[in-house]
Amino acid sequence: MAKADILPVFLKSITIQGFKSFADRVKLELGHGLSVVVGPNGSGKSNVADAIRWVLGEQSAKNLRGSKMEDIIFSGSSARRPVGMAEVSLFFDNSTGIFPLEYQEVIITRRVYRDGEGQYFINRSPCRLKDIHELFMDTGAGKEGFSIIGQGRVEELLNQRSEERRTLIEEASGITKYRMRKREALKRLDETERNLERIRDILAEIEGQLGPLEEQAAIAKEAVELTSEQKALEIEVVAFDLKEVRNKLASAVQETEEFQLAIAAAVADLGQKESEILSNKVKLNLLDEQIQKQQETTYQLDQAVNEIIQELRLRQEREGYLGEQINRVTTELSTYDEKVRQSAEQLRALEDRKSLLHKTLDQANQKLAEDEQCLAEAKARNGLEEIETLRGNLSHLQSKLAESTTGLSRITHQLDTLNSTHEQLIKEKGDKETGLLSYEQQEDHVREQIEAQEWIQKDIRLKAERTHQEIAQLREQSKTEQKELLELNRELEKKSARYHALKNLEDSLEGYQRGVRELMLAKKKNIPSCGDLCGTLADLLQVEERYEVAIEVALGAGIQNIVTETERGAKEAVHYLKSRNLGRATFLPLDVIQGGKANVAKEAAKDPGFIGVAVDLIAFQEKYRKAFESQLGRTLIVTDMEAATRVARASGYRARIVTLEGDQVHPGGSLTGGSLQRKGSNILGRSREIEELRKECEEGGTRQRELELKAGALSAQIRKGEESLKGLMGEEQELKSAMAVLRTQEANLREQMQRIRDEITALTIRMAGIEQERDDLQSHKALGEGEQSKLAESIKEAQGALALQEEKNQKAGEEVELLQERLTQTKVQAAKWEQELKQAAERLEQDQALLAENRHLLERKRKDLKDLEEGKARLAFEQEDWESRRREAGEQQQQAQGVLIALRKEREVLSKELMDQEGLAQKKRQEQQALEQKLHNLELKTARWDAEWETGSKRLQEEFVMTWDEAQAYQSERSRAELAARVQEIKLRMELLGPVNQAAIEEYPKLQERYDFLSVQGKDLEEANESLHQLIGELDKTMSERFEEGFIAVNEAFKVVFKELFNGGYAELRLVDPTNLLDTGVEIIAQPPGKKPQLLSLLSGGERALTAIGLLFALL
Repeated sequence: MAKADILPVFLKSITIQGFKSFADRVKLELGHGLSVVVGPNGSGKSNVADAIRWVLGEQSAKNLRGSKMEDIIFSGSSARRPVGMAEVSLFFDNSTGIFPLEYQEVIITRRVYRDGEGQYFINRSPCRLKDIHELFMDTGAGKEGFSIIGQGRVEELLNQRSEERRTLIEEASGITKYRMRKREALKRLDETERNLERIRDILAEIEGQLGPLEEQAAIAKEAVELTSEQKALEIEVVAFDLKEVRNKLASAVQETEEFQLAIAAAVADLGQKESEILSNKVKLNLLDEQIQKQQETTYQLDQAVNEIIQELRLRQEREGYLGEQINRVTTELSTYDEKVRQSAEQLRALEDRKSLLHKTLDQANQKLAEDEQCLAEAKARNGLEEIETLRGNLSHLQSKLAESTTGLSRITHQLDTLNSTHEQLIKEKGDKETGLLSYEQQEDHVREQIEAQEWIQKDIRLKAERTHQEIAQLREQSKTEQKELLELNRELEKKSARYHALKNLEDSLEGYQRGVRELMLAKKKNIPSCGDLCGTLADLLQVEERYEVAIEVALGAGIQNIVTETERGAKEAVHYLKSRNLGRATFLPLDVIQGGKANVAKEAAKDPGFIGVAVDLIAFQEKYRKAFESQLGRTLIVTDMEAATRVARASGYRARIVTLEGDQVHPGGSLTGGSLQRKGSNILGRSREIEELRKECEEGGTRQRELELKAGALSAQIRKGEESLKGLMGEEQELKSAMAVLRTQEANLREQMQRIRDEITALTIRMAGIEQERDDLQSHKALGEGEQSKLAESIKEAQGALALQEEKNQKAGEEVELLQERLTQTKVQAAKWEQELKQAAERLEQDQALLAENRHLLERKRKDLKDLEEGKARLAFEQEDWESRRREAGEQQQQAQGVLIALRKEREVLSKELMDQEGLAQKKRQEQQALEQKLHNLELKTARWDAEWETGSKRLQEEFVMTWDEAQAYQSERSRAELAARVQEIKLRMELLGPVNQAAIEEYPKLQERYDFLSVQGKDLEEANESLHQLIGELDKTMSERFEEGFIAVNEAFKVVFKELFNGGYAELRLVDPTNLLDTGVEIIAQPPGKKPQLLSLLSGGERALTAIGLLFALL
């Protein structure tokens, strides 16, 4: 069949569990077409190809990138324990019938355990590796085929010799199957020839036996001697075996002590390591607390620095505010300086005016005196003195009236000015009071805000204290939970390791004899010849823990006896063991076994140490009663050796008695006792311990999950509490900053309010002075108005008297009249100057008062300016103090940060050291577990050897009626192999002798019949020999033809692929010996573009690699 006739193999999916990096069960679905496995380095891509190669039968751990086969089992990680088994299954599509199986899907499975035991399965049924190899023959998908081209395959092809390279053509041509058939035919041919030779030997032997038989007496004598010798030899073999077992037990005791010492040392070392780990964890917790406290200190220092910076900022704002106030007061001071200067200038001008008016008034008075003298002289000459007197009075009254009118006008003007000023002051005072009220309201609002912030700050502090206490409690609780979780994890690791070890032993039936183990495994595989087996006595009973030792000693080797439904089933099982040379076993057929219980004497039953008959102390199904009664029905269980001796005497030494500690009193009075090595689980208690460990592991796992959830919840609560505490501290800092701003606002408001109050007080004083002055002016005005009314009446009377007098003296002279007129004008002018002088004096007095007031205000503003400047200077001095505090707090902050960094570094170092210590402790723990496992395995072996000793001793006692001490007398210098060989020789000789009687004549026809049968068999073998020679010739012919066809197909494909890869050129495969197609080698001739044809070995490295790749593609 040509290469094109080979159907493709379709791999549908892959299931991987426990293989290398695949700890959990993983299933990869592979669709039609191209499937690509991608991933980063170390993600397990190559492990998929290794898994496929391993299932197909790869036996080299090196080819799987390991040092030994158990390296392919997942060895665990920091977050996952190792697994005990690796299993990979390949799912193939068989819809095309490429595999000779009646299934649409073929599943190939391989499984391996850490103890090295491996299994193969085809469609879940156990099979051999050979079956898998045969299944994939001529499919191109075997482990040696190029369906998997891994690292080094190209280099392997380059380095192959021509004879090795032909295997590639054979694989592609489908010859492997025929070559395998040829090998099998050659093997059968060799076996046939050997069988033929053996038959010829047997025929020759039988021909010799067909002669006259020896005398029966000699035969009988020889038979007796052989029987006696056989018994002695069998006793010697049993004694030899018991001696070997005894030596093994002695060695086991010594090894057990060594293991116990090593385990004790490992436990002590591990305890020291765990103490160091615990100490470092305590140190780590203390460091965490120190770091937390240092963080709080650092945070408080940060807060203090922020508060100082905030205070500095507020003081800078205060300084700015004082600067503004100083600028304002300076401006007002300049204004008042200008007012004082202007008032002083006005005052000087008024004083100059007053001096000028005095001088003018003096000149007017002097002129008035001169005019009065001239008028008096004229009147004396003209007799008009009386009229002049009246006119003088009238003029005087008019002058006074004029003065009174001018004074009233001045008072009215002053009142108007005062009223206007008073109204302005009232308005200004009202504005000030309104502003003061607004500031007071603002102050009340700020004060309320401060009080509210203080309450909030107090509440936040209380919450922060409670949160801090809660965090401390949670940390202490978390520390306790972590410690409990650590101890629980250690305990679970020990129990889990113990559980898996016992489970593996239970599954592999460790501790049972080989025959028993093979039969029970065959029953699990549903082998028909073992279908009648019910199980071992150990499997079929349940016993309380306190009776386990006694029942196991009472059963002895019988604990491994197998119960069968029928005697026929027992015989089939025996045949199964014999046909496969799998050892021996003892069977208890339920249909023939005889039960029965011992009759316990009344005196024995009344003994306080008597517990009961052994069969009554166990639980089992009723149908097995006869089997258990046959083994335990005549055995009594008592508390101790003293009770055993009493019960033995009471029962007449007829019963077998076993104590709870395993000591025995045999029928007849012999005693067996001493110490028992029972540190490992015995067969009887192993199932119970496995179930107890399973429950304990489940309960521990539940508790572990609870503790992990609780620890996670505590960590979350701690983180939440720390975040809450941090938030509360942040809120407190924000509140402090806000309160500092509010207190600054409150201080500014108070200063503003005090300034306004001072201004209101000044306005009130000024208003009181104006009101007093206004009252005085109103009083002067009322007096002036009364005086003006009186003057008006007096002027009216004087005018009447003057008019009457003028009527009498109408003829007064013009001279007097002119003088009188001039005098009047002079008086009026003098009165005017006098009035102006008076007004100037009053104005001067007012300006002097105003100047005094302005000077008072100026002094007050200077005082305010001085206070502000002193406040600013004091603030600047305090600013330096705060700056010093800020620098000091900054240094403390840096020191705290340094301490925090140092603590964190120390924690990092301690954490790394703790991690290293935990890794070392884990290694020590694994070493301890390995030692405990070895000790457990040794204890199991010891238990098996104990059983072998018990079985051998029982055989000596029951079969040969002797003790071990008596059997030692039969020992010789011969080896066990020699003894066994001699026994076999005797048995063979006994078989050849036949019955020791006159029945030798009856034996002859049997021998003749056997001779005829073997003769026919010989002829059949000769015919089979010829048939095999013919088959081999046909296979050689078929292989030659298929090789030639495959070679031509691959060669043609190679030529095409070569041209595509080299973009031209020529290449071919050439047979080394075309006349010998079965064994000829294959050479590769290549001619890259621009070069001459030459062998593959003569090409350059790149050309050789590319040519090899072309050949691989041609094969695919």
